[in-house]
Amino acid sequence: MTRTHINSLTIDYCEAGSGIPIIFIPGLTEFKEAFVFQFRGLEDSYRTISYDLRRGLKRSTDYTLDLLVENLRKLLEALKLDSAIICGHSFGGLVAAKFAIRCPEQTDGLILASAFAAAPQVSQDRLVSWISSTGHPFHKSLGTTFKVQMARLLGRGSSLGMQDEVAAIRMIARQSAKTSKITINQRLRIIQKADLRPELDQILAPTLIIVGARDKSFFLSSAQELYESIPDASLEVIEGAGHFCFLTRHDQFNTAIDEFLTERLAGIS
Repeated sequence: MTRTHINSLTIDYCEAGSGIPIIFIPGLTEFKEAFVFQFRGLEDSYRTISYDLRRGLKRSTDYTLDLLVENLRKLLEALKLDSAIICGHSFGGLVAAKFAIRCPEQTDGLILASAFAAAPQVSQDRLVSWISSTGHPFHKSLGTTFKVQMARLLGRGSSLGMQDEVAAIRMIARQSAKTSKITINQRLRIIQKADLRPELDQILAPTLIIVGARDKSFFLSSAQELYESIPDASLEVIEGAGHFCFLTRHDQFNTAIDEFLTERLAGIS
C-alpha cells in the first residue's frame, strides 16, 4: 500500500505495472484491494492503480459526488498523471462517469462496470443488499477452485501484501464490514441524489460498459441506458456473472478491458 497526502486529505492507493494508467474506483463498501484480479491480470501491460474512496464526513452535506470527483482529480495530480483510463464499479461508476463529464481532458477512456446513472426505486436496505459484497458470499458459491486462486494471488509474496491464505479469502468475503454505517449512509445519499442521465451525452471519452448477465434487471437496463446515451460506447455482457463480475469472472472482465484498450486506444502512451 502507498499513501499520498493532498493538503489535509490522505489517499491510500495501490499501484503496479507500467504503461497506460488505469485507475480503478471501488463500489459502495469495497476497498482498493478488491481489484486484486485486475492487478494480476493487467499489470504486465498497464499501470494499474486502485485507491480507497474518502470515508464519510462529520457533516453529511459535505460528502458529495463532486467532492469525490475532486479527490480523484487530485490523485491524478499527485501521481503526476495528465490523464488516465478511469474504471468504476457500481457506486464507483458514478464517480467515474461524473469525472469523465467534468474532466474530459483527463479521461482517456472510461470503463463502467455494473454501473448506473440514477438510483433504482427500491429501499436502502434492498439497494445495499444488491451492491455491497456483504450480501454476496461469492467465495462460497465458487467453491474450492476460487479459494485456491485467491490464496495464490494474495498469498505470501503478493504485491498487495497479504501473507496467508485465510487472510486472503477473508479480505474479499468480509472486507465490506470495515465500512462504517456513516460512510455507507452518506454514499447512499449520493446515489439517491444523483441523476447523470441528462449529462451522459457530454461524455466524450471512448467508453466500455460491462455488466454481468446474471445481475439484477435494474443493472442490465442501466447498462443498456448507458450504452445508448454515451456517444462513443461499447457494451460487454459477461455470461454467468452477477454484480461483482470483475471478481467472479475476472478473466473475461480483464480480457474485455484489454481488447477495448487495444482496439480503441492504441495511440495512448
